[in-house]
Amino acid sequence: MQTTPTRHFYDLLQSAYDHFNAELFEGKLPHCLITLRSASRVYGYYHAGRFVSPGGQQIDEIGLHPGFFTLRPVESVLSTLVHEMIHQWQEHFGTPTPSNAHNQEWAQKMESLGLMPTGTGLPGGKKTGRSVSHHIMPDGAFLASCQTLVAGGFFIPWLDRHLPAEPETQEIATQALKEAGIEYPASEPPIKQLPTDIEGQAAVCRPAPRKAANRGRLTCPQCGSKAWVAPETKIICGVCNVFMTCPDSP
Repeated sequence: MQTTPTRHFYDLLQSAYDHFNAELFEGKLPHCLITLRSASRVYGYYHAGRFVSPGGQQIDEIGLHPGFFTLRPVESVLSTLVHEMIHQWQEHFGTPTPSNAHNQEWAQKMESLGLMPTGTGLPGGKKTGRSVSHHIMPDGAFLASCQTLVAGGFFIPWLDRHLPAEPETQEIATQALKEAGIEYPASEPPIKQLPTDIEGQAAVCRPAPRKAANRGRLTCPQCGSKAWVAPETKIICGVCNVFMTCPDSP
């Protein structure tokens, strides 16, 4: 039976998960459900116990944004998978902090496996906090394991045409890492291998420009309550019964 695109794609992702589980986590991570979701602009996420079977069995989710598969080298894509696997490791074998997904224990595990946590994506960024990314350490365990996987034939068979960000943003990030001294052999981002058009249509669809905020802030001159509203909107403070005003108005 011919392999379908769905089975082929997910089998490859599962093979990558199994590879890193064996080489970086001693095969201890439990099964999870890998999903492809493009609803947000993050590279990926981990959600403990996200799915449940009719019999009551719970299973974790690792979600990956396929739009970034098009923009980033395969090594970077796989580093996101391992980033989320470290969250899964902490959930089952460590001590996660409910209010802070990236705590000190998580950061130490990341670094031990060759992914340097950083809030800026560059060396020297904050290693812990609510929003923390990482960069690949050239001499770390992850890159060596990843190179073995890619050399064995791993690749991304399908690429999302709808980009979540402009390609230039990824190029700027790569150049910034090089200037900071972080450089290692990596694959070309797949977008550079795509034709410029397919059957007369653009090969990729760039993201629509974000609309500028069209709201202003009003403040109650007596109690200081604030409201963000469309221009020219008039609001009376429900506590003081006076018109709220723009802070810059006389």
